[in-house]
Amino acid sequence: MAQADPDRVTGWLTAMTRLGLLRRDTDGLHRYAHPLLRDAVLSGWTSGRRREAHRAAAEELMREGAPVGAVAWHLYHGAAVAEPWAVDVLLDAAAEEVRAGRPRCAVAFLRRALDEPMEPVRRATVLIQLGSLECAAHPSGGLPRLAQAVRLPGGSRDRLRATVALATALARSGDIAAARRMLREEERRLAGRPGPVRTLRAVTLLLSDAAPQVSRAGHEPPPPGPEGDGPDLLDAAHRMLAVRHGATAGQISSREAMERIRALTEGPADPVAVPFLYGMAALVAHWADELDEAERLIRRALDPLASFLLHPMHHILTDMRVDVAAARADWDAVLAEPHARTARIRSSGPGPTSAHTQAVIALVETDRREEAARLVDGFDLPTAADSWRTHRFRYARAVLRAASGQPERALEDFLECGRRQVSREAHLSVVSPWRVGAAECLLALGRPHEALELAAEEARLAEV
Repeated sequence: MAQADPDRVTGWLTAMTRLGLLRRDTDGLHRYAHPLLRDAVLSGWTSGRRREAHRAAAEELMREGAPVGAVAWHLYHGAAVAEPWAVDVLLDAAAEEVRAGRPRCAVAFLRRALDEPMEPVRRATVLIQLGSLECAAHPSGGLPRLAQAVRLPGGSRDRLRATVALATALARSGDIAAARRMLREEERRLAGRPGPVRTLRAVTLLLSDAAPQVSRAGHEPPPPGPEGDGPDLLDAAHRMLAVRHGATAGQISSREAMERIRALTEGPADPVAVPFLYGMAALVAHWADELDEAERLIRRALDPLASFLLHPMHHILTDMRVDVAAARADWDAVLAEPHARTARIRSSGPGPTSAHTQAVIALVETDRREEAARLVDGFDLPTAADSWRTHRFRYARAVLRAASGQPERALEDFLECGRRQVSREAHLSVVSPWRVGAAECLLALGRPHEALELAAEEARLAEV
């Protein structure tokens, strides 16, 4: 970078170290002796000169085969390279940061990638990934990126992916109506193309399933597919939701549900359908206490979603991962889940997640009720979305209240959780065993006959 003889550079470094301007760090590299000295030197450089220096460093490190993270760091601080390899490096580095659990660094690299020239299709991919990460930090944070990705020219599959990502982000921010409206508009635009239309209808079905007013969506017969088509995402969505409804309504046994699910996951499937097929299969496996199989299915479902966080199944799969750990009473794993012990509300947002629910229960089980109470107080349930996640968090609050010697208030929460689940025909309380908790509270309050009635119904459903 200095365009100088390496032997002379070595001499300069030795002399500057002897003079006290530089020092050798523990990694053997030369550093400025003090941050103020570094700032004084750099203040004499223009921003353009510094960007060019970082660019030159990135190009040299790339030629030497340095790790992508080191190259990407210089690209982030440097001027645009206008070469395809720069985008490759920034995307690879962003993927590494996501895998390492450092989404903020990944966001920085993806934002820098947008400064490089690239084809519209590739730019749409970067915008989707960036929008996914920004939405993970804040429900509406990445919406402008995703809207831009939808507007870019490209193939129908690229636009479809961007549309699904934007609809999922809208639904997660609590605006399911807007998500469904956008999907219907895109469906009208693609009229006459049965494949993409059925995919959009399936996504609409999955997103709508979170809304209370469409609890029966999963067991309506699917519309006929294009002639000659086999089972696709829409057909699989209807069938999977029908199995889930039958299981939660206490109409079919766990064994029968697992047999139907396994039949649906056999054979090849559309890549778009894979996360949904295996995700729903994992859900039923978890309810059937087939925890090893549930974990295997979750891993298979998450694999294709590594760079597509805004898939309708992504948050369900991450929820299930925590639920399986809780089913094993692995409270350390539950509490190690990122954001599990951080309340995000009393502001806009989708409300508590399954990680929050299981964290409250884990804290109660490990005798940390004060911390559990602080987590519960961080959410305002009356203003949270009316969803499965909110109902389950109400159950967790009831568990905390029961453990804290408040059986009357706990009973209110248990019964309200049950009322909302039954309104969705989810009679089987495998997700939130509210009848057990309510019966225990009733016994504590001296009302054994009411407790017996709930216990008998729970036993009947358990036998199913």
